[in-house]
Amino acid sequence: MFKAKIEGTILEVCEDCSKFGELIETKPIRVVKVRKESIPKEEIEDETVIVDNYGKKIIEAREKINLSREEFAKKINEKESLIRRIESEEMRPNDKLVEKIERFLDIKLRVTYEKGKIEAKPSKGKLTIGDVLEVE
Repeated sequence: MFKAKIEGTILEVCEDCSKFGELIETKPIRVVKVRKESIPKEEIEDETVIVDNYGKKIIEAREKINLSREEFAKKINEKESLIRRIESEEMRPNDKLVEKIERFLDIKLRVTYEKGKIEAKPSKGKLTIGDVLEVE
């Protein structure tokens, strides 16, 4: 483990990351190998997230009822440029707008992951944040 000053902040970092700043101190570290069975399972809360390909789902539902993007924007009282950015997935809509779109187009854009257990993936010698989190 290394202590390094990176962009004005003193951090404990690995050897690879220490090169991004000024090395202050080297600490001996103890490497602990983690087996899959020993990684704790953690509780997660119910979480509602927007589905993948939400833009495509919106476009398909809008076209199914024969509305142009401009007409759709007027019907839900939003700017056409905002709808374009959402449909092209340049922007994720906030919860209020998702609700409005879902109601008007009669589609579901959100999925709820139920409270349950998640299991970390085993790593090769080191436990990293990637072992615990899944990236979209």
